Amino acid sequence: MSQKKDELLSHEYDGIREFDNALPKWWLYGFYFTIAFGIVYAINYHALSTPLWGQPGMVAEYQAEVDDANRLAASRPKAAGPSTALVALTDAESLKKGQEIYEGANLCHACHRKDLGGMVGPNLTDNLWIHGCSPAEMVKNVTTGFPPLGMLPYGSGQKLSDEQLLQVVSYIISKQGTNPANPRAVNPEREKACS
Repeated sequence: MSQKKDELLSHEYDGIREFDNALPKWWLYGFYFTIAFGIVYAINYHALSTPLWGQPGMVAEYQAEVDDANRLAASRPKAAGPSTALVALTDAESLKKGQEIYEGANLCHACHRKDLGGMVGPNLTDNLWIHGCSPAEMVKNVTTGFPPLGMLPYGSGQKLSDEQLLQVVSYIISKQGTNPANPRAVNPEREKACS
């Protein structure tokens, strides 16, 4: 049986007609190889629990990534909560950085005033607090904010590092008892004395 070669096909598209030529053998063999390789790869990588080529399958890769994430999370310091004992910083450099954060782009001063006497937000220089006054509670309050009351997380929503959080909280604590002029009036229903 003889093969037809360079037979002009009868259909035409935009004045273009084509020949019915056979594909080169090297191209066909490469095409068949990629199909076979794709099938073997899909079965090996997606279906087998123990891959043939010694590399981990999808499930093993996923589990390795989860394990790495858990190890990384365990190595990070825990977020400060009410039960975490944090100690306020007292060195001048940390307090200065805390003041820069307080008076800077995080907008703390916009509601609590630059002298911390309170305006829209409460007075931060007295011992009457609404949400707790320990360093850990203050870090939590700054981190979460109070959006229904107008305080975004971190004051402006601009995230602070753990060190920056402790610096700004330490700065606020350092201003306790400074008695600024014309502080915001106390709200006895909400503000409780800190021990």
